Amino acid sequence: MHFLILPILLKNTPRRTHHPTSLLPAPANHYNVFGMIQLRDINFGYGGRDLMDGLSLHIKPQDRIGLVGPNGAGKTTLLRIILGEIKDFTGEVSRRKGMAVGLLPQEGIYDSGRSVLEAALETFAPLIALEAEVEALNASMAVETDPQQRDELLERAGAAQLDFETRGGFTFRARTAQVLTGLGFSETDLQRDMSTFSGGWQMRVALGKLLLREPDILLLDEPTNHLDLPALLWFEEFLSTYPGAVLIISHDRAFLDRVVHRIAELSQKQLSIYTGGYSAYEVEKQKRLEILANRIENQEREIRQTERFIERFRYKSTKARQVQSRIKSLEKMERLEMPGQERSLNFSFQVQKPSGKEVIRLTGVNKAYGENHVLRDVKLALHRGDRMAIIGANGLGKTTLMRVLAGRTEFTGERKVGHNTEISYFSQDQFELLNPDNTVIEEATGGPAGPGGTPIRSLLGVFLFSGTDVDKPVRVLSGGEKSRLLFARMMASPANFMVLDEPTNHLDPPSQAMLARVLNSYNGTLCVVSHNRWFINEVANRIVEMTPGGMDEYLGNYEDYKYQKRMRAQDQAALAAGDDNEQPAPAAVSERKVQRQERARFVQERSRALTPIRTAITETEALIDELEARIADIEEELADPASYNDAEKMRTLPAELKQCKTSLEQAMEYWEELSEDLAGKEKEFE
Repeated sequence: MHFLILPILLKNTPRRTHHPTSLLPAPANHYNVFGMIQLRDINFGYGGRDLMDGLSLHIKPQDRIGLVGPNGAGKTTLLRIILGEIKDFTGEVSRRKGMAVGLLPQEGIYDSGRSVLEAALETFAPLIALEAEVEALNASMAVETDPQQRDELLERAGAAQLDFETRGGFTFRARTAQVLTGLGFSETDLQRDMSTFSGGWQMRVALGKLLLREPDILLLDEPTNHLDLPALLWFEEFLSTYPGAVLIISHDRAFLDRVVHRIAELSQKQLSIYTGGYSAYEVEKQKRLEILANRIENQEREIRQTERFIERFRYKSTKARQVQSRIKSLEKMERLEMPGQERSLNFSFQVQKPSGKEVIRLTGVNKAYGENHVLRDVKLALHRGDRMAIIGANGLGKTTLMRVLAGRTEFTGERKVGHNTEISYFSQDQFELLNPDNTVIEEATGGPAGPGGTPIRSLLGVFLFSGTDVDKPVRVLSGGEKSRLLFARMMASPANFMVLDEPTNHLDPPSQAMLARVLNSYNGTLCVVSHNRWFINEVANRIVEMTPGGMDEYLGNYEDYKYQKRMRAQDQAALAAGDDNEQPAPAAVSERKVQRQERARFVQERSRALTPIRTAITETEALIDELEARIADIEEELADPASYNDAEKMRTLPAELKQCKTSLEQAMEYWEELSEDLAGKEKEFE
């Protein structure tokens, strides 16, 4: 389009400042520094279940709040109340007049019949209309012969053009492309029809449109579920300088640590506010629980003392007034209770038949879908005890590689499975394998009872199903509960090589921590694809990064990967500088190479020192669990009157009980020694 230059009218046009995350100018923002949302005494429930009871929250300008809590606690419902979609609550939601609130839901977004760029540009429909108006006015002026009419058109065109520029009219297309590129779309992708993209990619477009709208308050419901690592890092950087307030529901600990300044925990119908990111929240929550436990202990002591006084002097007329006073104080006392705690069960998942030293090897593997070559000449080997994490941008073939490893897809090249290797495979599409009409326990008992004859209810307890949870029909389970049920089935009789594709999707942080504990007690070989940096850091000892140029390998966990990647980048920069100057690479390059080698040696030494101790601790904990279970069984048998008539039982069981208790005491002492050794070794490697 062509604009008439109007030097007089545009003389005082305000110049745009640059968006902090962009080199491109952004439209004038409309944020009111006094704007805020206040929730007071919110009560809400449905189906006979109360979700909120007197809940309050204050969202301040430029707030960064992470909303966390158990699945089903009402986090998404709270966002819908703030947005105004839910109105049948009691209490008050006040917001400043004219405040714009934008919500990104978890799912349910689908678009077709237009390109990705056209869909995103819908955000700027008023600007596009204004652009068309300016074009039309310019065209009219070009053919208008009446001087008076031409002056009127000139004035209207000047005002429209000024409005257009002030609102970012010259940059909105470039900013739209930049946001979409940051979210992982290539230049070619921008012209593709929306219908050719999966639901996850359509969610990225929806997220891009919301970011481009720049509402005063962003409400984001699990925004990182469909983002790969590069898009996630871009998104974190974007939010760090976003001028409005942000309220985020997320299960990604690392994301919350990098983005939010406060954590709001929705639990037991109330919101508790913590300062800092997720890690700070965990520490502070534990401190609060310890303080509450002390208060409960003091209250219980006070209650016992009061009850003893009442019982002792109940019938003494001289103490009647004091007794009645204490009875009333007990009746009025608000009893303190500990909130529901995350179940922590020690469990060791041991494979029955170890694999050979080399678990699996891929050589020259290629895979294409039509003209799209996702894997080219892949070479990869896993050895017994490896815990490999595969990372990289979406579209580079991570899931396809996992399916090749699991033997779930055809390909060209060689796949050699090692001696005694048994493979189990987890992916989100396996939800289809669950029978919606079965209960949790019925679905779990489709296989063996559990490792070492473990009762299935104990196995389900490890995966956070307890009590009446095991009787729920599968059809009512959330995505996270279905994931945990699939893992329970897998670990009932664990294969010695597990291939896991995005295992933490749908899992809340406590469930992620549970899964990490389970996998760290597993003594087989593991290969996992994940964008969850915290989870990778917990379980991996090798990382393979898939890039457009091939595969790069790093020893250690995610923190080690970041360090080594940074060092490699510095080496490459130094070498490039040396090439530009036509001089040998500086000595700093060899120094960094030595540092990188030393870091690799450090990682190997740490692994060699700590792994045997951790393995011994895991095995000892398993033995302790077995001994405690056997002691409980024997004591139950001895308490059964029917056992008195069985002379053989009465002869052997007491002796076995004594031996088990002795063995348990020895195992506990050994466990304490190992724990002290581990703490000492970990301190050495800090």
